[in-house]
Amino acid sequence: MESTTDDNIAGQRIVDVREMTNEELEREGWQAHDWQSTVVLELESGTILYPSADPEGNAPGTIFGIDADDTAFALYP
Repeated sequence: MESTTDDNIAGQRIVDVREMTNEELEREGWQAHDWQSTVVLELESGTILYPSADPEGNAPGTIFGIDADDTAFALYP
């Protein structure tokens, strides 16, 4: 899969937060584990976003954030 920058994701609505499917994991060359799941943000256009452990895409990762009230959180499917 060729890496590109998608300038069309700004302003799109997130329509689903879900676990990565086995097919999506396989496409990345990642293994499914009972103790680890990978969160997917699905946009209204059908584009999906998901974290990686590093820029090379060696393994899945976790999305962390801080809300407007300065409370830290993590996304889990």
